[in-house]
Amino acid sequence: MNLTGMQIFKYLPGAKKAEGTNCKKCGCPTCMAYALKLAKKQADIEKCPHIPAELKEKFAESSKVQQHEIKLSQTLITGGENVMYRHDKTFVHPTVAAIELDSDDKDFDKKLDKIAAYEIERIGEKFKIDAIYLTGQNIETATKKIEAKNIAVISQNSPFKIIKGSDINELETLSKEAIFLGEKDIILEYDFKNLPKAVEQLTLIRRAAILRRHEPLTYPVMVRFPKDLDSLEIVAAASVLICRYANIIVLPEFDEATVSTLFTLRQNIYTNPQKPLQVEAKVYEFNEPDKNAPILLTTNFALTYFAVAGELEALPFGSYLVVTPSDGMSVLTAWSADKFTAELVARSVKNYGLLEKVNTRKIIIPGLLAHMQEELQEAMPEWQIVTGTIEACQIPEFLKQS
Repeated sequence: MNLTGMQIFKYLPGAKKAEGTNCKKCGCPTCMAYALKLAKKQADIEKCPHIPAELKEKFAESSKVQQHEIKLSQTLITGGENVMYRHDKTFVHPTVAAIELDSDDKDFDKKLDKIAAYEIERIGEKFKIDAIYLTGQNIETATKKIEAKNIAVISQNSPFKIIKGSDINELETLSKEAIFLGEKDIILEYDFKNLPKAVEQLTLIRRAAILRRHEPLTYPVMVRFPKDLDSLEIVAAASVLICRYANIIVLPEFDEATVSTLFTLRQNIYTNPQKPLQVEAKVYEFNEPDKNAPILLTTNFALTYFAVAGELEALPFGSYLVVTPSDGMSVLTAWSADKFTAELVARSVKNYGLLEKVNTRKIIIPGLLAHMQEELQEAMPEWQIVTGTIEACQIPEFLKQS
């Protein structure tokens, strides 16, 4: 476990009021300031002449790498995780989605082109296939073709060492040998047999790395799915292992429905729980609205925004969407936290200069905030406040009937 500033400070002279208190020989004004820098790995523990041996030992243990980072390409990194659960802090690098390709396949170029052309956008992020797991004999030529498409390559010719094992004991033994031989960049390839066993094994590996910092298992883990699984089995297994605890998943073939499902899940898992997804608070215009176009209102929570925006973009006419500054909270959460008040909405609409931009004097609020209609009407007498729908998918029909 990483030492906190207070845990370190307890060992320093400043906490004990002993000789050397705030001596500044470490370069910091106080022992507390030095302890906080040590906790953030921003200072050298050897700079303090009063550090006890016990703290040096604890600090050395806490400074061990929990999981190594491996650079798969110039822009793609895997590993580097330092918590067991995302709510403890956050996960670092999203699980890499790789597709297995045989370099000797007569349809190799066709399959590669299809993979490279695939792209989806969700909540403002674009997703493409991260890597190709390359097999066969024609690896060198195939690698050049893949890299020309800006896709990472994983193969036995990769600069990092791939260690294959069927269980945790075998992986540990093989990685110990590799470390002994001086290998630095290692990926542990776990041989998938069945899902319960894989979850158990990967959990043991992650626990050994994060909690015990057990060096042979502090490397990213790759799971390669067998070809005899059907698409539903692959989606189910991959979904579980994105959560626990595969750094790389290798799918036996490319299927748009499968990867789209997995990207959606992965995006939800690898968002930072301490930093809500939010968009810029402003007025958004869709389909070149005129001055009489309908006006809708919501918060700047990204999931809400993109759900509503998707419906408005599909309309055959223009519209406006007023997005209020709500710290990335959904409408009900923002209302309960006083981040969506009548005063804030009125101020936002006024600051956006809507009255001067449009002839429309009707604003449609989310159905979940129907209880605010009178309050909003009082705060915004120039406007007619109308309660809209609860679900974004209901917006087109609501506007059609309005």
